[in-house]
Amino acid sequence: MSNYPAYASYFLRSFSGVSTANFRVPPQASGTKVAHNQIDFVLPTNTLIKMDDIRLVFAAKALTAGDTADKGKAPRLPPADAFIERMSVQMGGLSVDSGCAATNVLKQVQRNYKHKAEDPVNTHTHAYRNVSGYTLQQFADAAETYTVGSNTMFSIPLGSFFSTIQPSLLDVSLLPEIRISIFLAGNNVIASGKTGATVEGITNANTNTLIQGTYEVSNYNLLVPCWSIDDGTYSAVINSRLNDEGFLEAMWCGYDSYSDTFSGTTRVASAASSLDKIIVAFRKSGFSDPQGLIGISGQNNARKVAEGEADILGQVDTFGGDKYLPAPLNFTAPMTTVNNKLNEEPNISISINNVRYPQFDCPLSQWYVLSAQAMEVPRTASESYVEYLNNRCNIVTKLNLPGSSGMRAKSGLDLRGSNSSILVSRVGDATNVTSNGNVVVFLESSRVLRIGQGKTIQTIL
Repeated sequence: MSNYPAYASYFLRSFSGVSTANFRVPPQASGTKVAHNQIDFVLPTNTLIKMDDIRLVFAAKALTAGDTADKGKAPRLPPADAFIERMSVQMGGLSVDSGCAATNVLKQVQRNYKHKAEDPVNTHTHAYRNVSGYTLQQFADAAETYTVGSNTMFSIPLGSFFSTIQPSLLDVSLLPEIRISIFLAGNNVIASGKTGATVEGITNANTNTLIQGTYEVSNYNLLVPCWSIDDGTYSAVINSRLNDEGFLEAMWCGYDSYSDTFSGTTRVASAASSLDKIIVAFRKSGFSDPQGLIGISGQNNARKVAEGEADILGQVDTFGGDKYLPAPLNFTAPMTTVNNKLNEEPNISISINNVRYPQFDCPLSQWYVLSAQAMEVPRTASESYVEYLNNRCNIVTKLNLPGSSGMRAKSGLDLRGSNSSILVSRVGDATNVTSNGNVVVFLESSRVLRIGQGKTIQTIL
């Protein structure tokens, strides 16, 4: 009945010899970690690992740097994945994926295009101003802390390599030892508020008086789901493919990143074998200075929550409270004045070797449409256009076929041998533009891991 659709056909697939196990993998060295520290893990061997289901679990707490409210007495934690600055993967001592700097910025960009895709229960995607979503504790002037016993309140995926590699059920018995190195972000991901009791206290931006809050990470482990298919057929198919072609191919989505002061033009280079997307995020100057949370435009951040309202956690979309972002994850259009200046928004152009994408002067309002299409989503996390301009201003150019990742197809631009020049520039009217903001450019590319006999590997970037 193969000619008929699945809903009208009778068939059954049976797999024998399937077993599963879940392991909690400890780090190579334990102990409390602080900003810019490194954490290393080694994955299990001789098993099938569901790579996109691996989770890093940990606990974290913010530490007060100032001893008075005027100095930043109420630091708040960022989204859980913002603690990760970069993550690298080595196999047998060889670098397979070195990761990219500003991984936390990239995760926020992706979150801006994946509306409510992450579980707020254990990813801390919401900023809690005064009331904790984990304990209903009222912070007020206290630091946000979740380090009690051996509890691990936070759980996050392991980044692009593990989230996107196909096949995701990877036979690591064919690979040398896999070592994961996690590099923690700086302290500037911590919002240094004066107090959580008021909106003014948590959004304070007076960097002249604030002292940067710090953080600690503890109880970190990997949760690794492992499988086995002992029917004899699976291993026979793998060995047959290795004997016939000499290697197996696995594909993943990798990134390179570049940070610059956006004075009107930013130039980067790439020699990727399949350049799939160019992602650009704009931030205000001073984003790394000590400051409180940034209120999201258009949300009811002016609403005063009485201390007795212990069920108000602090985010609009769920509980009717407020919405905020840490300053390093707040993306603002490169404009001097954003509100009520629609007629003065800049046109942004992206070009590769003088070929423009798109092929016209594109205002930010149209970049919003093209970017959502490039990310293949029907809507974004922005609730209004002013929110997009003030808090989630990033643009995306797509260079590969739609749905390529699902087809395991390399269809982006092949720039090998050319070291192509990529230019992000502002064009047209410059009346209402800034020349000292920050821009972060991410280059997304399809990469291939070739697995040969005798645990030999080769990467094609």
